[in-house]
Amino acid sequence: MAGSALVAAKHPSRFSIVFATTARVLFATLLFTAGGMGVGLLLGIVGTLGWGMMHGGNIDMTNAYSHVAIPFAIALGAVAFFGSIYLELRARRTSQER
Repeated sequence: MAGSALVAAKHPSRFSIVFATTARVLFATLLFTAGGMGVGLLLGIVGTLGWGMMHGGNIDMTNAYSHVAIPFAIALGAVAFFGSIYLELRARRTSQER
């Protein structure tokens, strides 16, 4: 029994490391893209209402989606994607140096 406590811990396989890293990167990208869509839509609605109040006339809320929310979500999702890849690679590099 004492000998079994001294057995070295198993290292995860390369497949499980790649799968977990890919899942974390995609989840962070999805999370930030959805958050960016929400924040972008809020800013788009506020901006569209402000524009309508200043200039008068009809307010077209489709501009809040097409010109603000979707580009904002795409930009934030891209930043999150490359940022999480950078963080995963940096974490992998520092764990291998130890």
